[in-house]
Amino acid sequence: MNRTYYNKTHQDRSRSGRRRPKKKDRNKKNKMVPNITGLEKTWSDYSELNISDGHVHWGFGINVTNEDEHAVLLKDHSRKQWLSLKNMQRIADKPINLNYASGTCGPPISDYAHLVITNTDNSSLLSYKNVERLCKFQSYLVELGGYEYYELCQRTTHSEDICCPVWSLPNYIALISGKDSCVNLNKEDVKKAVTILKKCAGYFHNFTLMAACDLDHCNVPKYCTQHNAVYNLLFYLIDSEAFSPLNNAQKFVKNTMLFLPLPRSDTVLPYYKKLENSNMSYDNLVIPAIDFGLKNALFDIWIIEDTWLIALGGIFVFACVWIYTRSLILTLFLFAAITFSLGIAYFFYVYVFNLHFFPFMNLLVIVIVLGIGADDAFIYVKIWKMIGKQLIKDNVVYQENGVLDINISSAGETILVQILEETMRHSIVTIFITTLTTAVAFYASYVSYIPAINCFSVFAGTAVLVNFVLMMTWLPISVFIVDVKLYAKKKTFLDLVHKNVNEMWENIRIVLNRFTIICVTKFHIAFVVVMGALGFISLVVVFYSPGLHLPDSKQFQLFQTSHPFEQYEMQYRDKFLFERLSKDLGTGTKMPLRWVWGVKAIDNGNHMDPASKGHLVFDENFSISDPKSQSWLLGFCARIKGQPFYQQTLGPLLPNCFIESFKMYMSRRCIDNIDKINRSPCCETSKFPYKKEVFDFCIIKAMESLYQTPRELFMPGVAGPKFLRSAKPPIIAALVVEFESIVPYSLSYSEMNKFFTEVEKWTQTELENAPAGMKCGWFLSDFQFYDLQRTLASGTIVALLLSAALGFIVLIPATLNFVTSVCALTAMIFSSTVTIAVLVINNWKLNILESVAISTSAGLAVDFSLHYALSYTNASGNKSARVKYALSASSSPTAAAALTSGFAGVFLLRSNLLPYSQIGAFLVLIMTVSWTYATFFLCSLLHIVGRSSIKESPSRERKPVSRVNSVSSGVPNLESHELEHLADSNRTNVTHSQSPSSVSATTVVLHDDYKTPHCKNGKNSIKNNIIVDEND
Repeated sequence: MNRTYYNKTHQDRSRSGRRRPKKKDRNKKNKMVPNITGLEKTWSDYSELNISDGHVHWGFGINVTNEDEHAVLLKDHSRKQWLSLKNMQRIADKPINLNYASGTCGPPISDYAHLVITNTDNSSLLSYKNVERLCKFQSYLVELGGYEYYELCQRTTHSEDICCPVWSLPNYIALISGKDSCVNLNKEDVKKAVTILKKCAGYFHNFTLMAACDLDHCNVPKYCTQHNAVYNLLFYLIDSEAFSPLNNAQKFVKNTMLFLPLPRSDTVLPYYKKLENSNMSYDNLVIPAIDFGLKNALFDIWIIEDTWLIALGGIFVFACVWIYTRSLILTLFLFAAITFSLGIAYFFYVYVFNLHFFPFMNLLVIVIVLGIGADDAFIYVKIWKMIGKQLIKDNVVYQENGVLDINISSAGETILVQILEETMRHSIVTIFITTLTTAVAFYASYVSYIPAINCFSVFAGTAVLVNFVLMMTWLPISVFIVDVKLYAKKKTFLDLVHKNVNEMWENIRIVLNRFTIICVTKFHIAFVVVMGALGFISLVVVFYSPGLHLPDSKQFQLFQTSHPFEQYEMQYRDKFLFERLSKDLGTGTKMPLRWVWGVKAIDNGNHMDPASKGHLVFDENFSISDPKSQSWLLGFCARIKGQPFYQQTLGPLLPNCFIESFKMYMSRRCIDNIDKINRSPCCETSKFPYKKEVFDFCIIKAMESLYQTPRELFMPGVAGPKFLRSAKPPIIAALVVEFESIVPYSLSYSEMNKFFTEVEKWTQTELENAPAGMKCGWFLSDFQFYDLQRTLASGTIVALLLSAALGFIVLIPATLNFVTSVCALTAMIFSSTVTIAVLVINNWKLNILESVAISTSAGLAVDFSLHYALSYTNASGNKSARVKYALSASSSPTAAAALTSGFAGVFLLRSNLLPYSQIGAFLVLIMTVSWTYATFFLCSLLHIVGRSSIKESPSRERKPVSRVNSVSSGVPNLESHELEHLADSNRTNVTHSQSPSSVSATTVVLHDDYKTPHCKNGKNSIKNNIIVDEND
């Protein structure tokens, strides 16, 4: 019996249904599952099997195709097994194919995360080698994402397991070539794609080749529309310099865009972290620019992370104070006071001033208070030691090695009270004046209309004043406790460090004093001429040309220029047509012309809170229903259309000037012959201008009819009458008239200012002749960015001038000398303008942070000039001696203060955030420039125009005292005495390493007949020549 025939007839019987075919088929499936191999069976394959009548197996003579075998394979899987395989989660790090090409996910759009790829060897990205590298690079970018990439990626459907492919140059070349992956591309495929791009570029640039041409809507060759590949390549992926309209044959591609199937939002932050930690390069390919929509999210993270740089500056200041004071406890007390001043200032900010908006710029106050607090501590401790040395000479103890030590703790209670009183009297004036000038400069920024600047001015000024109160209460007590109650005689390691640092500082101080005195006394004319010329040039640079650069972008720069996010905004955005078109759509739209009546132009919201909108203030005199107002408004709309800034618009303008459409509405027939409706009085029987009762009744009917107009003719918008919601029947509470202008929207301040000035001037002329009910109208347009520019330009200059004026007001009572005050004011102004000029030359844009820095530059620059002016005022003798005294007394402490604040800014320069680095650069620059101008320009100017003092000069030598005698005049006289010795060429200054005082940092002046510091009578001779230096 033919086995093949038997199998065939046996199968036919089972299909005939004679033997319960359904059940039998089910049994067959169950029996066939373990025997399926997916391969064609031969007779020899079944020779060893036990064949029964109920078993079906295949032999020769049966034409079995591959499709049949696959169909059997699918049928023989149980439903449960198939569902388990389908629902099995695919492993993210081993996808099926990373480089597959498909056109099923649509075109790339700007809402997807995208990045720019360029090369480093100046070769075209359309070369085969670079296409091959791009294919491998995009595979690496997908693998880099891992599980996060798989979870976030876009899919064609929600049930699809495979992510959409990357939109890239290699994948589109694969689509053009009919390949399913860019891995399979060869040189001919790339050459063919380049040829197609060259042939189709002309159709693209003359707008024949559009986005939907794959649906045969365009009159272009078929190869140009396949998968929309050519359009997407030229519009999204290839920079606009290649295949440009001027040269379609230009096939050199320098930059290409790569779109990832990931959302352009904060959700891709984990993927960006992985990308950032990689080298973002492959072979000769690099990623210079990225747009993931993460700028604000990453800024919020980094602004907290980079506070370690502020902490590093605080540690540097802490170390300086610790080494200077030789007391860890005192340093901790000082930083506790600084911390308390910030906390108390924040308490006043939130609970007293009731401010809830806290801009990130307020963090700048931490650096400022650190510098001011350290400066105050240096001044107070210096004066405390100086007064103590002057009043406790009876307690000077000379050690065996010739070192003297001042033991304040051993003094009596009367002398301690005198030391404290004199220290407070001398320190409080200097600290108060410097604090007041700085706080006034900060508060002067309150004149700005920008909430962030207002909030910063309040917080900074309050923090500086609170810091002064604590410095004058907390600091004296801390110094008294440490030096008197906790005085320890034994030497510590810090004493040795302080000794070495003091020796080095003493040498530097003497060299610095000699250098500044020689420079000013010898070259004062040159300093005045050169630095004065630089000051005048800076005035031209700041106020005339090139002037302060106003911002030209709505996007504020948040990161350093080298950051990929900023590189995309600044360098690469305009290189691609899809970004350039979206930008042109924003800037190319016409500026609207809007006039508003019924609402007063009053902003009664909280100016310190950007989220506060306030409430509307209605104009009680507004009345559009008055016949005179109707006639005037109709003429106003007609006169608008005759102005040069009006844009002629085609089509109906139903709501733009509602009085025109309302007049047409009222001209209809009173009787509707079809519906038999009597429309009186809202019909032709009423004559324009309409009576108030008729107008109020019919305008409601007209608006109802207008809102029933088809959408093609009317869409509700801004223009038209606005009804008061609470009134019954409704009454018109406001009115908006809107047209389109011929002026395109621009980021240019000059263009927008010209447009605003022209329309505003015409509007005011028209309103002069308006009836009483229409006189309070006002004009506005899309002026948000222009208003920011105008506020920054005017408010910054006003705040700067106000700071300088208030600083001058403080200088006059402090110096009690008009000439000295004018000289100090000149140095302050030049310091500020030179600083701003350097920033302008370095392309600083006048954004909010820059405006704060410039506004406060006068307050920060006046401190050093004030120190020199006060020292000059307190000195006696001729003007040359007074200048030398001012230099000797103030050059070293002001240099130390500048160094401390400057280094606090240096640490911020390492930040990735532009605001932090700008704060650091500003602090370094303002400290350097202001100290240089105060030291060399101001002192040179005082050397020329200053006056001699009529005070009596002190005697050269003083007898040792053990009680308080003329303490109030002791400090300046001692400093003047030192200068007289410094000016004497027959005497020699001994450096600190040679001085008998290596702990108290005093300057010892020796005569030529001085033999040895260890002689028998050395104590008396040295005591007669000890001169206390204020710098210690």
